[in-house]
Amino acid sequence: MESALQKVVISGPLEKDIIRKTRELILKQDVEVFHRIIRNDIILPLGSLLQQLSRTANQKIKVVTTNYDRLAEYAIDQAMLSYDNGFDGKYQKTFRGLHASGDAKIELLKVHGSLDWFLTEDHRVVSLPDHVSDSLEFTPLLVTPGIRKYEHAHNEPFRSIISKADAAFESARSILCVGYGFNDNHIHLKLVEKMRQGRTPILIATKKLTDNAVQFIRRAPSSNVIGIEQFRQGTRVVYSDREVVLEDYSFWSLDELIKLVM
Repeated sequence: MESALQKVVISGPLEKDIIRKTRELILKQDVEVFHRIIRNDIILPLGSLLQQLSRTANQKIKVVTTNYDRLAEYAIDQAMLSYDNGFDGKYQKTFRGLHASGDAKIELLKVHGSLDWFLTEDHRVVSLPDHVSDSLEFTPLLVTPGIRKYEHAHNEPFRSIISKADAAFESARSILCVGYGFNDNHIHLKLVEKMRQGRTPILIATKKLTDNAVQFIRRAPSSNVIGIEQFRQGTRVVYSDREVVLEDYSFWSLDELIKLVM
């Protein structure tokens, strides 16, 4: 579907239907995961990582995601940390922009929107609980694939959030990419810029490195850009000029990677 949407111009009503169906499909699985978290059936590894980083980093931790789901939010809650995603309020949250200062330890930048973000009939950007939003006719704020994808980046809240994400990459002293395919120009160009400078360590951890991710690593001017992916029962480590296979180690998995570095 993503490939098809890049080739055709669709009508406004059809685009809204695609956004609503996308939300419905992802929301079902998101809620299932949340139920497991509430029952203490699972611990999200991202929460463990953020908790460790919060003990060692003096500045705010910047989390940039292209995902619509709330796994990052759930992980932050499990770690008992606070975050700023640009919305103020408790139940009816309103987008006010990300704050330059504040007590939040984490800056959460969802560049493509979230399952609980909506545009009201009077054009306010709000975040609402699922049980409330399902009974309303508000438009979900999700940037789905398509020719008009980058047009939406000029509207709020995406304009402010993408600007913050750009600044986060520019100031980053190290970058960890988890499951990212290097297919999105909203953030890819800033990563390429960091890679070409050759001064910032970049680690890419994923089950399968995409062709774009491998090309990104191969073009790096130094060996501080590394990709790790699943290989049989172990892990393949990809550098700009070589590859190494680690048998019987699943370091490509965030859970196992955290155990290695913590």
